[in-house]
Amino acid sequence: MARKLNEAGVLVPRDRHAQLQGRPTGGRRHGRDFDRFRWTSSTLCKVLRSPSLMGHRVHRGETVRDAEGAPVLIGPPLLGEGDVDALQSLLRTRSRGSHTRTRSTALLTGVAHCAGCGGRMYFAARKDSPHGDYVGRAASRAETCPAPAAMRSDWLDADATNCFSRMTATSGNVTREQLLSHGVRVTVAKGRRGGDRTRLAGPASSRLTFTLEERPPREG
Repeated sequence: MARKLNEAGVLVPRDRHAQLQGRPTGGRRHGRDFDRFRWTSSTLCKVLRSPSLMGHRVHRGETVRDAEGAPVLIGPPLLGEGDVDALQSLLRTRSRGSHTRTRSTALLTGVAHCAGCGGRMYFAARKDSPHGDYVGRAASRAETCPAPAAMRSDWLDADATNCFSRMTATSGNVTREQLLSHGVRVTVAKGRRGGDRTRLAGPASSRLTFTLEERPPREG
């Protein structure tokens, strides 16, 4: 649905509001400039979960009510109350539910990128495993990656920290803040399926590109 909205040129709520206010659409997000923002699954879900579908005025996601407790209306409803209730029930059944993210601040968040689409890669936990994976999320941006990449987190963390330490003569633990401040970018290409046990030794160097945009001057 998000892809179809993008293909049809439908403005996201943020851009539509800017248009109505006579301001330019788009802006800056995650270090990139956009002429207009794209629909994503999360953007669409926010719209589908909003009481504004019933014509309600909404503030911080909640219906605004008058002194008698009745909803303040801003226009005719797009869906009736019964349809909205059915929609919310369906969305709840398809929701993954709340869960604890053990590594929401993974070392290479904002550093690792997919070579196929150029998008960021994010940490995804593995059940009953001490490590996870870095994976791309093109689908969440309503995009299709031509060559989606993924890699074990411990492999990619180790390779990135080794490259950084070697290029900057840094000793000790490497932090995400250090990598970001130096403009580090790790690009991961899609791997091949199958293979023998040699693949368990670590990532193929041909799949990885490590770049360092700037090197702060050393003191002393």
